[in-house]
Amino acid sequence: MRTQTYSGLLPIALAAAAILALALSPAFALHPIISNPPAVGGSDSAILVPPGADALAAAIEAAGSGGTVILQAGVHTESSPILITRPVTLAGEPGAVLEAGGAPSVDYPLLVLPVIHIKNTATVAIQGIRFRPPAGADGNTAILIEDSNSVVVAGNTIDDFQFGILNQRGNGAAILNNGITLTPEVLAGSLPEGHGIVNINGRAARINGNRVSGGTFGIWACDKTGIARNNVVTGNFIGLILCNVPDGDLLISGSDTGSSSPAAGWDVRNNLATFNAWGYLVIDGSNNNRLSSNSASNNSPYDMELTGDTFRFGFFTPASFENTVTVGGNSNLVIKDCGRKNRIIGSAQIVDTTTDPCD
Repeated sequence: MRTQTYSGLLPIALAAAAILALALSPAFALHPIISNPPAVGGSDSAILVPPGADALAAAIEAAGSGGTVILQAGVHTESSPILITRPVTLAGEPGAVLEAGGAPSVDYPLLVLPVIHIKNTATVAIQGIRFRPPAGADGNTAILIEDSNSVVVAGNTIDDFQFGILNQRGNGAAILNNGITLTPEVLAGSLPEGHGIVNINGRAARINGNRVSGGTFGIWACDKTGIARNNVVTGNFIGLILCNVPDGDLLISGSDTGSSSPAAGWDVRNNLATFNAWGYLVIDGSNNNRLSSNSASNNSPYDMELTGDTFRFGFFTPASFENTVTVGGNSNLVIKDCGRKNRIIGSAQIVDTTTDPCD
């Protein structure tokens, strides 16, 4: 098993601190875009949970398979992770806050401690809830999908966690219209890494309409045939990355196994990347992806890069290949292509790799 981590990113991330600090200033505060989230089903027989402490697990049990639990407006605190192992809808009324979360991880593999852990089930929906850690603390992970297909996570707000939403072996996940602002400790260097949305393994994921800021990677897309559209990634080290999660990086349910496949066959379209170091990065063997009509501004050094063979993260990552970038009307994009048989269609500012060599 190869053991690789991304802790080598820290010196580069700190070098980009001026741009990232601007993006995280109050003028660039982010709020979720909630557009037609899935309807709460079965509301006539829903379990209503008033504000209080440690009531959620019992409510989910009482709702039963296919049931609905609604958090009423106010603060709900939980002292332990909430494990969901049956189909259920968990929704929040406007103003519903779920306050919980273990401490961030600093040693590799990074231990994942979710507030909501969806495991060994299917057709779960989590929507309309604000997640935040206890006062004065930073949280570890808001939502973990593990071995669960067709899960919907929509219209939530996640603040001050190390990881927002992680998907490990959940096919058909729909991660829609969430607003994620990670703890400032990620970019300050107090934590080795932190990410907004990570599709570790899971075919045909949909990551659409989210806003993510303050992460090492805003959106980290791996595995095959996913869709990432209409997202806004602002003030991250890398806004949206097509890559692998390496073995030894994240520890989930006792396993630190990473992605089985790099990003392949993804449709990355109509996203906006601003005030990141890199806006879009295609790396580590990612291939046959389509990147179309994506916008970018105020990223440095490049809006988009398709890498060749490189050791930039401290370990070998093979070249990207056979990806297609369709620029559309964004002719101001700065694109560096060092991969193999990639195509760039349309007008853009292509980096001259004879004067700015590939690495």
